[in-house]
Amino acid sequence: MYLITTRPIEDALNDCRILNKRGVNATASPSMKIEKENPHINFNFDGIFLTSRHAAHIVKNLKDKNIPIFCVGSSTAKIARSFGATNLIVGNSDALHLISLIKGVLKNGSNILWPSNNQKNDLIEKKFKQYNFSLFRETFYRVSSLNTIDGDSLNLIKKNKVSVILFFSLISAKMWIELIKKSNLTKSIYKINYVVINNSIFNYLKKLKLDNVYISRRKRRASVLSKGLEIYKNLDNS
Repeated sequence: MYLITTRPIEDALNDCRILNKRGVNATASPSMKIEKENPHINFNFDGIFLTSRHAAHIVKNLKDKNIPIFCVGSSTAKIARSFGATNLIVGNSDALHLISLIKGVLKNGSNILWPSNNQKNDLIEKKFKQYNFSLFRETFYRVSSLNTIDGDSLNLIKKNKVSVILFFSLISAKMWIELIKKSNLTKSIYKINYVVINNSIFNYLKKLKLDNVYISRRKRRASVLSKGLEIYKNLDNS
């Protein structure tokens, strides 16, 4: 049997290398591609709200590398640090919780730059308004759906050879499911076990009547991999 990880291809291949070393037949099945951008920022801001490592390249162009950068998690912070950032406040992989950390560092009315993607997120923007911060959002990377799921994954699903699928974001989960529908394989995914990183993905899959859905212990990639490994091994030994 196989485990599928659905992150963008480079990330998914890294997952596979980790899982393969633990005896898991892991394969990459990305649903989206990421294209980075580098817009010119022509205004002053008091801090940076960094919710994805795909936007961490903003640090390369900062004149002041010591500006407070609020990173959603440790992996994002690691990349920001590699670009020269020196003043990092690291969250627990929850973007909404990260906003509360800003309140303890910056004063009300501060200008916050959010280097983000091309997908709208009303919850985050609403939360910033509640905390009385001025949020300026700029697109530093774009996400878009692939045209199809890779052939290897499709063949494994058709042959009922997949026991576990990992989802790390609601956007990619929705894109992956839509590609499955496009491939006329919806009926083949109901017996598969799913490990997800947060409640939003859990609720989405449950609405689709997928029964075997599990949430990782923490909202971190390593926790999703660990839970996926646990379920895969248990199924393999049963």
